[in-house]
Parts: sequence; structure tokens; C-alpha cells
Amino acid sequence: MNKKFAIAASTLLLAVALAACGSQGNDSAAKDEGTSATASSGDVQAVTLKASNFEFDQKEIRVKKGQTVKLTLENSQGMHGVEIPDLKVKLDSPGSTEFVADKEGTYEFKCSIMCGTGHNDMVGKIIVE
Repeated sequence: MNKKFAIAASTLLLAVALAACGSQGNDSAAKDEGTSATASSGDVQAVTLKASNFEFDQKEIRVKKGQTVKLTLENSQGMHGVEIPDLKVKLDSPGSTEFVADKEGTYEFKCSIMCGTGHNDMVGKIIVE
């Protein structure tokens, strides 16, 4: 009986993990209405990153050193977050955050919410020039 319960519990957990990327997230972030995914306004550079099943719409983002960046995450499919560990940036749900790109270099961004089998493929890079 315990073996059957363990198998049933494991199957249920696997189904929930795999469904995370396929479910529709609550997208309360403002929609990008035909504007560029990266736009500069004064001293703030706006970047909109859209996440869907196992991918971001941008694999590379370029910003200027010293620039304040407003990063907005939108989920079109599934539940995703975005994290740039080396720049101490993390969004675990749709929305926006601001940070200063104060160090030149290339930094990895990745999905911060375990979303299923393709989770490890949800990566990109931000280049601070």
C-alpha cells in the first residue's frame, strides 16, 4: 500500500511541475503596445522581457554602463521570473524593477521560478557596455 501511495504522490508532483509552464500566469504587468522592447527615456532605459514556455523573447540585452534600467517582466505562457545574480536583480512574478548597470561586462539572466523540463534553457545575457 505504501508503494502505491508513493507512486501516486510522485506522479502528482511531476504533473504539477510539468504543468507550471503550460498554465496561464496572472499577467498584471503593463502591456507593450507596439513599442520597442528596449527603449531609452532620459536616464532610464526601459527593457521589457517576455517569458513563455521555456524561453525569453530576447536572448541578449545591451545597456550602457551607469544607466538606470527599468526591467519589466511579462508572462505570456506559464509562471516565470527573471534573475540576474551578478547584478543583484530578481523578479519572481510579472512586474518591474529598476537597477543601475554600474559594472561593465556580460551577465547571465535566467528564469527564477522552476517551471518544468525546459527551465534550465531559459537563459540570456545582458551586456553592460
